[in-house]
Amino acid sequence: MGDPAGIGPEVVVKTLADPEIYRVCTPVVIGDARVLSETPGWPGGGPRIVKVATVEEARPEPGSVHLLDLANVPPSMPAAEASSEGGRASLEYLARATELALAGRVEVVVSAPFNKEAMRKANFPFRDEYDYLASLCGVQEHTEFTVGPHFTLASVTLHVPMREVPALLTRDRILSTIRASHAVARATGIPRPRIGVAALNPHGGEGGNVGTEELEVIAPAVAAARIEGIDACGPFPADTLFMTVKEPRYDVYVGMYHDQGRIAMKLLDFGRAVTVAEGLPVLFCTVSHGTAYDIAGKGVARAENMKDAILLAARRAVARRSDEP
Repeated sequence: MGDPAGIGPEVVVKTLADPEIYRVCTPVVIGDARVLSETPGWPGGGPRIVKVATVEEARPEPGSVHLLDLANVPPSMPAAEASSEGGRASLEYLARATELALAGRVEVVVSAPFNKEAMRKANFPFRDEYDYLASLCGVQEHTEFTVGPHFTLASVTLHVPMREVPALLTRDRILSTIRASHAVARATGIPRPRIGVAALNPHGGEGGNVGTEELEVIAPAVAAARIEGIDACGPFPADTLFMTVKEPRYDVYVGMYHDQGRIAMKLLDFGRAVTVAEGLPVLFCTVSHGTAYDIAGKGVARAENMKDAILLAARRAVARRSDEP
């Protein structure tokens, strides 16, 4: 359900009012019954909530929200703002969903948006929900992809201050991201994916005159990937590389830091891109928008992105089945 004070509950109930969802999966909401029952957006009034004691009890039943009720949102939680109560509740939803996925009781986890300020207020010790998810799975190395209608973006670093980025850009970390990009593209049916890799510095470092990361870590990572048979190219100056995304030259674009590539993604595909975590034993997808406290509770939030996330998650789950022995 995501942060209960944001638009997460609304986009969840609006999405589950769409019969198409039930043709591809059996959705089970992990959330709070009181919050969902008070959420606007269900056609003809509030949703019909069916509480289940286990996820196995859920049925693909259009017109109903099958809910594993954690009942963890106190009435005192401030509405439409970041709070410790909302941050704590959203993390408990993710932890329960991950536990179920690791146990093989659900195939994929899809989340409405989290809010980092709310999570910090709940004394959250991780940089973001992805690092928390990786910790729950006992995994250190993982990569996030943003999949939009126009192009797919991978990022070597994400939610870290810009001053920390250069130290985090190691050959092995960049190579791991390129490998994951190759694997993700192959999983979508592309037999020989092309991977475009961005530089960090202006003009690609100008041969070391405007930074040395290209020479010291990025180019060696690209070369190592090519030795492994991956069709990786770069590093290219970011301002020219991301000019090509409207008619993509590459199957996956690799950026060095959070905003690199996401500006192009949001210009072209805002509200339709889906974030996917890779390198984990749990399939995880989430929306690319935030909690939007400014419109929470007003019934005007758009749910297309949540639907996109669920549909992509279902496709990934089916693809993973075919990879199992």
